[in-house]
This record gives sequence, structure tokens and C-alpha cells, in this order.
Amino acid sequence: MENIQKSFDVIVVGAGTGGTTAARFVAKKGLDVCLIDRKQKAKIGDKICGDAVGNEIFEILKINHPKNEELSCHIKGAKLYSPNLKKCITLLDPKQTGYVVNRIEFGQRLLNEALDAGVKQFLDKTMALDLLYKNGTVNGLQVKLKNGEKVNLNAKIVIDASGFYSPLRKKVKSSLIEKQVLKEDSILCYREIVKFSPKDQEVKDPEYITIILDQEKAPGGYIWYFPKNESTINIGIGTFMEYRGKVKDLYKKNVFQEYVKTRNVDILSSGGGVVPVRRPLWSCADNGFMLVGDAACQVNPLHGGGIDPSMRAGYHAANSAIHAIEIGNNSINELWDYNYKVMTSFGAEFASLDLLRIVLQTLSNDDLNFGLERDLLSGEDVLEISSTGSLNLSLVDMAVKAFKGISRPNLLLDLNFLRIKMKEISKFYKNFPHKLTQFPEWKEKIIEIYDKINKMIVNKKKSK
Repeated sequence: MENIQKSFDVIVVGAGTGGTTAARFVAKKGLDVCLIDRKQKAKIGDKICGDAVGNEIFEILKINHPKNEELSCHIKGAKLYSPNLKKCITLLDPKQTGYVVNRIEFGQRLLNEALDAGVKQFLDKTMALDLLYKNGTVNGLQVKLKNGEKVNLNAKIVIDASGFYSPLRKKVKSSLIEKQVLKEDSILCYREIVKFSPKDQEVKDPEYITIILDQEKAPGGYIWYFPKNESTINIGIGTFMEYRGKVKDLYKKNVFQEYVKTRNVDILSSGGGVVPVRRPLWSCADNGFMLVGDAACQVNPLHGGGIDPSMRAGYHAANSAIHAIEIGNNSINELWDYNYKVMTSFGAEFASLDLLRIVLQTLSNDDLNFGLERDLLSGEDVLEISSTGSLNLSLVDMAVKAFKGISRPNLLLDLNFLRIKMKEISKFYKNFPHKLTQFPEWKEKIIEIYDKINKMIVNKKKSK
């Protein structure tokens, strides 16, 4: 039996970007923290990902920006391409100006800084099996240690940052937290990090992450092309979950062969995974328990970026845990502020982008080419709605869009309706209830918005 401590203020499950951020800020306050991860310590940070993160989060958390071996390259923004590649929407936004990181080096740095901040116990190669309860409130965790032994660890609060396939979310005893995520709200991804000689091929748009929408080459998802340095790219594909077993072949045909123009290459890394592409869970917390990052579906629905929101969520979860422990009350009423902080910030943006994602998935390549080429939905529209919850189109702007879309009036009407609903849902999220008692009424209004979008999609299918 390992000589381990078994009682803590907070246990954090998962030592990724969200988990290490949460552990770091709780430990910094002098509380007893246990951090566990199923990987061995040297592999912490190794994840199939686009590896992009904005610079804003480092200012918010007041932690060091990526540099030296952590940093692959600097990024100015994102470019969104139509299927025929004739139209490019450039998205310039503080959260997308930043870095592409080397994930292991970045992850190891965040882990070491969490340990340096005072994390009492780090258990690698340790699996979270189930939540422990006392009087209806989470008060610990059953884990399987690396020697195979099962032990119970007690805690006032458990923070779950264990990823999309979180075993704890599936087992939580809660009427607030969704245990399952619908397959249509996630995408299956495959990616490779490809190195070549700069003499053989140039990196395209080296200061931008690139997303290509194409319903034929990447059904239900997108193709991505992220620079890492002058001779290395991170390229991949996301598709509907039903393409399981075919996604690697789609990648080889529609991504690798399309964007790698030389045979003289090294594949530095390859692999697949599943990413949630929807709004965050209805509630990311309950009595004694909070979820962070992919486990809480805190991922940008448009491009699958999850590093920035996971770190924001980890910080908010840490502050809510500290508050609850200081006042001796770890009930959902005291942890509700975590939900409030998430939903009124990036939650509002992601709910808005979720509606956009749902509609984009139903459009044909012809519709996407037409709509994007004529600016029926521009990059400025998307950023303004998702970040501010408003869209100030003048009569002239509306008349111009109407004129441009006159040969496809139904598409124009659908996109205008989408704009209205994106604006509406963003405002509802920015006015997320301060108290749990107001939550059911708020939730009903959000469901109504989704129902209206889904009704629009059904009517569109019937009219074809």
C-alpha cells in the first residue's frame, strides 16, 4: 500500500490545462489539494489538439506567456474559408491572437507550476472510479492507484477536469448536470503534426489558424491547418460521429494529400479523438462538485478550441471552491457563482456559436459558398454577435445583404433568423440567473430558442 494522504480540501481530477489551473489557484490559497491523472507524469500535456491559445488568458491569470521550447509560433487570428476556397473570413479577436504551443512542454510547465504553488499530493497513473457522497453532497472520490489498489480519498470539493469521456460526469447523482452528450453535439477528429523542409514547401498563412468548411470533404465538421513553425504544420479533420472508422481515410484523401505537397516529410505525431462542439453543460456544478474543460463541454463550437476556456473555467472553479471552503458550505447554492462566471463570459459566446454550428452543418457546399462569398454572414457579424450579444446592422447594411442574397431568398431568411437567435441566446446567457431558483425559467427560454432553430432546419428540409 502506498503511503498517501487521504483527506483534502479539494481533489482535482485531470492534470490538463483546466485541472492544473484549478489546482494551482486553490493551492496558492494554502488549501490542501490532491491532483490526480491517469497518465504518467512525463506524459501530462500530451493531447490530440490544435494547440492554439489566445494571449488574453495569460494576462487574466497573471501567469507567464508561452516562450522558448513551449512556443511554436505567434498567431494573429483565425481564417475561415468557404468550401471552394474563394472566400476567406478573417476573425481578429483578442482571444484568437496568441500562440500555437508545443503541448507536452506547455502541459509540463502548467503541472510544475501547480506543484510549486503548493499542491499537497500528485498521483499519476491513477484512475478516478466514482464519486463518494455524504448526505447528498460529493465528499470524495474512489480511485485506483498505479499499483492497482482501490482507495477512497475524502474532500470537501471535487473538481472534474478529466476530459470528454469523464467517468464521473456519467455517474454523478444530479438533476442539474447532463450525464450524456448527444453524438450530434460532438465531432470525431483525426490530426497529424507534419514536418517538411522549407525548401520543399512553404507554410501557408504562418500567422493564422485556418478552418475550412466543406460538407463533402469534412461532413458535419471542418478541416484545419495550423502552423507550428516555418517547417511544421498541425493539420486535421473533424466529422460527424457516424464516420467512425472512416475518418483517417478522409484525412488522408482530403487533408494530407491536399495540403502536403512533398513526399519528404516526417510525421511527428498522429492520432484521433472526440471533441464536444456545443454550449457548456446546463450546469457545470452541483453539491460539492464542479466540472471543467471538455468534461463540461467548454469548447468553442466553431473550431473546437478548448485550451483557453478550460483555463478560464479552472480559475473560476478554484475561486468558487475557495469561497465555499472559507464559509464552510459546499452546496450548489454557494458553488452557483462558478456557473454564473462561465455562462456570462465564454458560455454566452459558445451558446451563440453553437446555433451557428448547427445551421452551418445543414448547409450544402453551394449554400456555404454563396453565403460566405456574398457576406450574408460575415466574420464581423459572427464576432460581434458572439462576443457582445448584439448586432447593429443599419438599414443600408440590411438592404445590401438582401440585394446580395436575392437569388437565394430562403438562405438569406434563414441566416437573418439565425442572426436574431444568436443575438437572443447571447443576451440570455449574459443575463444568466444569479440564483439556482431562477434557473428552470431561464433554461426553458434557452430550450425555446433551440426548438425554433431546429424547426427552421426541419422546414428547410421539407421544402427541398
